[in-house]
Amino acid sequence: MTEVKNKYETVLVLSAKLGEEGNAELVEKFKKRIAKYGTVESVDDWGKRRLAYPINKETEGYYTLINFESTPDFTAELDRRYKITEGVLRSIIIKKDPRFANAPVKTRKAAEPKTVDVDAIAAEVEANESAAE
Repeated sequence: MTEVKNKYETVLVLSAKLGEEGNAELVEKFKKRIAKYGTVESVDDWGKRRLAYPINKETEGYYTLINFESTPDFTAELDRRYKITEGVLRSIIIKKDPRFANAPVKTRKAAEPKTVDVDAIAAEVEANESAAE
């Protein structure tokens, strides 16, 4: 029987106390674990950002987004690893909807400003006023 593989994305918020090098080592550790049980599609480092609220008395964290493909049972193990790893403040793993997993992101086109012909409106108003008299 073939194993079903799904596409996932995970966001990690790592402690700022780790520094740049510690952050890179921890992300590399998780990338290797994901690659062992699936395939890493992309890694997007968002860098150091201010947290919306303090977590463990910390106000900043390093954000990293990892897109990967794996079996559903691996995500439970990955989440368990996140929870027991020192330096991981928050994490989330989201299964991508297969209908939209490969779809390009559409950007909304800005609406063009409408132009008004003031002279035409004034002529129409005058015509209506003279017809009413």
